[in-house]
Amino acid sequence: MALEALQRLDQQKGDLPSQSYVPRTMPQALGMFDMMMIFMMIMLFINNPVSTIGSGPAAFTYWLLGAVVFFIPCAIGVAQLGVLYPHEGSTYIWTHRALGNFWGFFASLIFWMPGLLAMVASLSIGIAFIQGLNSSWLTQPWQQGLLCIALLIASTLLALQPMSTLRLVINVITLMTYAVVVLLGGAALIWLATGHRTATPFNDLHSWGIDPSNFVLYGSVVLAYLGADVSMILGGEMASERIAARHVSWGAFFVILSYLVITFALLVVLGPDAASQGPFAVINVIDHVFGKFLGNVAAVCVIAYFPIFTTLLNVAFARLLMVASIDRFLPLGLSRLNRNRQPANAIVFQTVVACLCAALIFLLPYLLPLGQPTDLATVVFTVTLSVLTLVWAFSSIFIFVDLAIFYFRQRERFLRLLVVPLPVLWLCIIIAPLACLMAMIVTLLYSPIPQQISNGQWWYIVGGLTVICLVLCGIASMFAISQAAWQDQSFEA
Repeated sequence: MALEALQRLDQQKGDLPSQSYVPRTMPQALGMFDMMMIFMMIMLFINNPVSTIGSGPAAFTYWLLGAVVFFIPCAIGVAQLGVLYPHEGSTYIWTHRALGNFWGFFASLIFWMPGLLAMVASLSIGIAFIQGLNSSWLTQPWQQGLLCIALLIASTLLALQPMSTLRLVINVITLMTYAVVVLLGGAALIWLATGHRTATPFNDLHSWGIDPSNFVLYGSVVLAYLGADVSMILGGEMASERIAARHVSWGAFFVILSYLVITFALLVVLGPDAASQGPFAVINVIDHVFGKFLGNVAAVCVIAYFPIFTTLLNVAFARLLMVASIDRFLPLGLSRLNRNRQPANAIVFQTVVACLCAALIFLLPYLLPLGQPTDLATVVFTVTLSVLTLVWAFSSIFIFVDLAIFYFRQRERFLRLLVVPLPVLWLCIIIAPLACLMAMIVTLLYSPIPQQISNGQWWYIVGGLTVICLVLCGIASMFAISQAAWQDQSFEA
């Protein structure tokens, strides 16, 4: 009854019930440091630069280009929206306020789906690091799938704990991960200081340039910078509204710096050929300079990152389900909190879906007579991840659409709360969506597994599945909105 009364009051004011319900029922315990650690954990995959160093120094060019045309504008956009509406749900609440119920739910749905698959993807990368310790471990897809499911269940148990426990674990693991980045930077400097030659020549200016042979990196780098709006899903639990802009700006600085440091270390110590070593190349850098013992310590720190990252994703994206449930776009049960003030039903639901995804990716190939299970699992995983990454990229465009609408609709308030000069903000609103669309096109043009799927086939398969996914999300959004409207009529009656 209390929630129904709150819903009626918020409807009269034009607000969503979740805007006032979350601050009343969930602790505002996340400080500046906590939010910055969350942002930095979400945005840094320490293995991402490995796939870019095959192009030599041009990797630096692409990481800087992606930061300038996409990531920094995203960070500025999220900071501005966070100041305007520091509520639970980020893209969900912002798009609802800008475009209404349908687009608000649609934007949150295409934001939520990739986040769910990222739980499985992050654990698969963690498994790759475990294999780097011993190549005979977890060689079969079914073994990887069972471990992935076990880790999903374990991360769920942690996700159901109080936020005070979660933020401590997240802060510690994030600091450990960034300590490995510092170690990588130190390894490169010591390598040079002790008389070793750099494994990559940096004096050839042509090797820094952008050309058709390396343009595929543009899509990889820009899409690696997705997720700037994830930390603000927890916006309703911040200790102060001023944290919204500050944690994003500082977090973005450390993320960009970290990607450049990792790229530098890989190129100096191992060179472009290290791309063939896979994710474990970052640990091999430390092995080369400091020895196996410190390399193993770094490997344990990196491996620990992935299940905690999965826990954070589960906690964050469960909030999207929770606020949509509070606002009656989803079944009310998904908004139920446990005694630790966590949306337990939403967390468990996400875990079940993620486990099913892991089973389909790693175990289904054994049931399909289409080739070796290992190869088929790789194809299924790569296609699925690419489709949902493109969907996630599409959802990020709503950040800038929302900003433009708020400027014209609430100009006086908008100008009063500016986080950067207005010309800079408008430059971000124009450049970032174009940069994102270009990255999506590049991703569709180049197959990352050309031996199994050619570039021409990749375009049709991944592009077609992306369109189908967006259409299904649109249909689901219409159904959810119609159900909410029916409930509103029943409630008024």
